[in-house]
Amino acid sequence: MKQVFSPVFCLCLLLVAAFVARPLFAQAQQVDEKELRTWADRGDADAQFELGLRMITGEGVKKNLAEGVKSIEMAAKQKHLRAQHILGTLHEDGVGVKKDLAKAAEWYRTSADLGFALSQHSLAAMYEEGKGVKKDPAKAAEWFKKAAEQGHPPSQTAYASKLERGDGVSKSTAKAALWYLKGAQQDYVPAMTRLANLYYTGQGVPVDYRRAGAWYQRAARSEDPWASNNLAWFLATCPEENLHNGETAVLLARRALKLVAEYAQSDEQPYEMIDTMAAALARNGEFREAELWQQRSLLMLKEDSELPQEDRQKLKTEFETRLNLYQKATPFAEPEPKGEKEAEPLPQDTILQDEDMPEPEQRKKTAPKSSRGTVV
Repeated sequence: MKQVFSPVFCLCLLLVAAFVARPLFAQAQQVDEKELRTWADRGDADAQFELGLRMITGEGVKKNLAEGVKSIEMAAKQKHLRAQHILGTLHEDGVGVKKDLAKAAEWYRTSADLGFALSQHSLAAMYEEGKGVKKDPAKAAEWFKKAAEQGHPPSQTAYASKLERGDGVSKSTAKAALWYLKGAQQDYVPAMTRLANLYYTGQGVPVDYRRAGAWYQRAARSEDPWASNNLAWFLATCPEENLHNGETAVLLARRALKLVAEYAQSDEQPYEMIDTMAAALARNGEFREAELWQQRSLLMLKEDSELPQEDRQKLKTEFETRLNLYQKATPFAEPEPKGEKEAEPLPQDTILQDEDMPEPEQRKKTAPKSSRGTVV
């Protein structure tokens, strides 16, 4: 399976951490500013935290970063876990305070030691990247695991990735598959994608194209453009012929391009997605259009100055190979993966039943279609 990943990361951990788990004080009702300040002055940690957030974001009160930070600090000193975590994000991002990665790590650790999953994940990320602390893959894995065991999907996925690669922990693709499954069953798109890839390649689990397709399908229901791209690629190039669906692949490839353009607010199209569109068109018998899209992918690849030369040459060879196939009116299909011999299935995975996946029907070979002149 062509390895493409969603580059969707949250640039502002503050908002994620703050609003995923607002204190019960704020959830019960929208308390007005006067009442909130009264409770905060009495030392109520939830009120101090909520008031601080509002002052930082300007939600319902006059925005005041400095006072907002002070209010959150008062809550943090009372061992308010969310407040401690937010102070970590404020120092990491330099919002309302001077950017200080070491201090950010300290606040994350304070909350993480008390069992707060978001802080455990953030501290793990600091160790993973060497931000504010010395880079330590083993400690990163340890903290990702702590958060993962609390059911935190991003941590489950991050820990699974460490297991899959053997980074800071003993390599185990089987354990990685299980942790990806935990995240995937909570509808976390990166986990669904990675689990699908394992089924597709037979790493940690036996090769199972139907399960791979089912997980790609579920992920593609999200607004993640790369999830739609992955399913389009699967339907166009899967080694199992009776799972091909060129028409649906074309629709998904177009959706991926549309979504990525909306997110980027530009007409720029990633060459990986253009490559997928070419494969989908070829699978649908539209070989002339496929040829034109593949030629464009080669041109855009050439313009990517940031890609290492070795990677560029590898992709260039792959793109040219596919172009030659389309010029011969032949769709591209990926080769059968070798898979891991000792891989065992995951009995906890009920995706086929959940998605009500039918047994695939044998499809007739796609005949070439006349060009519609739909150039790139």
